[in-house]
Amino acid sequence: MECISISHKTAKSTERQKCFIPKERTEDFLQTIMQVDRVEQCVLLSTCNRTEVYVQGGENCFKELEEVLAESAGSTGQWVRSLVRRYQGIKAVHHLFRVVCGMESMVIGEDEILGQVRDAYMCAKDAGCTGYELNTIFQAALSCAKRVKTQTLISKTSVSAATLAASEVFHLPMPQKTVLLIGSSGQMGGIILKNLLSQRNIRIIATVRSHNGICQSGNPRVENVDYQSRYAYLEEADAVLSATSSPHYTLMAEKVKKALKTPKDRLFLDISMPPDMDGDIAKIENCRLISLDDINKLAEENNRRKEQALMDAEEILAEDLDKICKVLAFHRFTDADAGWRERFGGWSAEKLIYLLRDELDRGSFEAVLKVLQHVD
Repeated sequence: MECISISHKTAKSTERQKCFIPKERTEDFLQTIMQVDRVEQCVLLSTCNRTEVYVQGGENCFKELEEVLAESAGSTGQWVRSLVRRYQGIKAVHHLFRVVCGMESMVIGEDEILGQVRDAYMCAKDAGCTGYELNTIFQAALSCAKRVKTQTLISKTSVSAATLAASEVFHLPMPQKTVLLIGSSGQMGGIILKNLLSQRNIRIIATVRSHNGICQSGNPRVENVDYQSRYAYLEEADAVLSATSSPHYTLMAEKVKKALKTPKDRLFLDISMPPDMDGDIAKIENCRLISLDDINKLAEENNRRKEQALMDAEEILAEDLDKICKVLAFHRFTDADAGWRERFGGWSAEKLIYLLRDELDRGSFEAVLKVLQHVD
């Protein structure tokens, strides 16, 4: 397996935005990757913090994958190569396991990535872009992530971009807070709404698209208003959060400035990709804008607290990685030599190899298979 990765570790949010592949373009992008010479299987993972392409069948096809991503981003292969990290073989599998376990996330241990990887894998599988190798690897990675989340403390304190954003609202000095939440009906917006409602001193004004109907939260502290009237509610808000998948800005600086009448401090939080808020909002007097890049700074203390959990998770990951590599090695061995059972004494030989697979480490088991390949 090979992987190219552009993430929060290598690129700013504006650069990641160019590489982001929205859902409606995912299948076309996958089919383009499948046309790359030697690529037999592929999965695309594209979130607000990372865009990654995993392929099987190709060997050293990094340049071709980077060119496809560059074309999608409307840029050059050289620009993509300045941001990308490359992984091959066992290192690519290890990277995927770390990603799905939340160990590579901006906020270590965040919960959303598991579902995002699952959705990305299922999308590729439904499009006919996966086979035995990627199916086995991704299913093992998802299973490993569940073990990590239940057997370590990495996710015991559920922290994500959404929870950190809500925490910023909690820290505002006023005793009673009014929050304008744009995108409350989406996945991220729903998490933010739930977190905000955990505090009794917060009143929420939630925008709803008129064509989607009014979404009732069942909580008297939530007032649903039409999205089109969002600027009219800025004046009474102490904080404004936006978490949509809109390709356009939900708030423009010029209109925000015009809507604000009272010179009080206001917090604007934008946790969307592409960004929901015009960056010039930060230049408006008494307005503070927090973006996805700023969330990284908010996450530093959380990540430090989870250092021991990371070490525990790495032990589980290493164990599961060893198992899946032996499964794949055995599959490749049997694929390459259909008559191996007859050459080594039928089913008794198969039982012996299964036993060796369970008892030996990856390197030793692969060495045994290499020897067997040359035995007549």
